[in-house]
Amino acid sequence: MNPRNYVVISILIYAVQVVVVRLIAGTWNLPFFWAAMLVQVVLGFWATAKLDPELLDERFKPKGKDEDPYGSAILTVFFVLQLAIAALDVGRLHIADTVPIALQIIAMVPFTLGWAGFLWSMIVNKFFSSAIRLQPDRGQEVISSGPYKWVRHPGYAFASLAFFFEGFVLGSWLSVLASLPIIIYLAYRTMLEERLLSGDLAGYKDYSESVRYRWLPGVW
Repeated sequence: MNPRNYVVISILIYAVQVVVVRLIAGTWNLPFFWAAMLVQVVLGFWATAKLDPELLDERFKPKGKDEDPYGSAILTVFFVLQLAIAALDVGRLHIADTVPIALQIIAMVPFTLGWAGFLWSMIVNKFFSSAIRLQPDRGQEVISSGPYKWVRHPGYAFASLAFFFEGFVLGSWLSVLASLPIIIYLAYRTMLEERLLSGDLAGYKDYSESVRYRWLPGVW
């Protein structure tokens, strides 16, 4: 698919997201929501311009057997729930929308770094599929450059950072809690992928001995 088509699809997705957030919250006065979306849009367009077109196709419609066939759908549901909970809390219910503005502003930094790191991982790793699968059809090999020099699964690590701090950015403690199922599920996918790559991808065992940690050096 032409990269321009992905840009169009992304614009449509974010347009729908804006409308849904507005309907749930009942107000347009959600500056941190729009700021967070703007960060995602700008970084997303930057990454689309840098990504291998074959990877865009692979992420949009992966081939082969997926070890976690419902994973993308589950993560999408979790993401939508986090956003919806935040919009409902900040816009209508005001149950736990007491995150200090200073903390929301500070949280924009790790939130942005999380998304930037996730997309950086994708740019470096041309085998960054949306499915957990081996890709002999695309000549898959071990990637050890960029963030992969320090951790084995930087995409999941950076995504977890982004989702966690997004809860603070949106201004709802409930949305912070709603990020936890996402992080847990990303850790689960990490283990699935680790098992697959360790067993079947040539050179991965040597790589894992050299790069010892999955997400965070010295921790895990």
